[in-house]
Amino acid sequence: MQSWRRLVYFLLLNVLVSALTVWVVVSMMLRNNMISAATPEEPTLVRSVATQAGEVVVTQTSAVNLEQNDATEVVSEILEIKSVIGMGELETERVLIEHVGEKEVSLNGWQLQDQDGHVYTFPALTMFSGGAVTVYTREGTSSVVELYWGLDAPVWSAGEKAYLLDPEGTVQAVFVVP
Repeated sequence: MQSWRRLVYFLLLNVLVSALTVWVVVSMMLRNNMISAATPEEPTLVRSVATQAGEVVVTQTSAVNLEQNDATEVVSEILEIKSVIGMGELETERVLIEHVGEKEVSLNGWQLQDQDGHVYTFPALTMFSGGAVTVYTREGTSSVVELYWGLDAPVWSAGEKAYLLDPEGTVQAVFVVP
């Protein structure tokens, strides 16, 4: 009987010490902003806004002059260009864009541009916090997470800058292709 009591006391002490340790570590992480206490209210996904005939429409417009906006230190609090994959290979070339902000963002009118004046204008899509979309250079059928530029030649090359512009033409993100 005595050994059971000792075991119960030992287990209770162990639970108390473990809980206190977890509380201290989490408190320190929150204080140092290493993790966010807020959780998104919406699910992490990308959805399409109603379009004609249920299709995602991709249009191209003339490029904005990036000379004035040629910042390499742009830090967006909304969207980021995470990577350019498969550069120089039309079948695999794509750009990954992630939503790093808190609130949903309509991509309608946003543009992805390179330094040579190639412009991709995003269709009516809404991105939620943590969502991502991939823009392929080649032709294909667009969906809410994969968009196709419809070009017949690769766009990206090493050292080139990829720009993400909001509908007003302000550079929101810059990515240098490695």
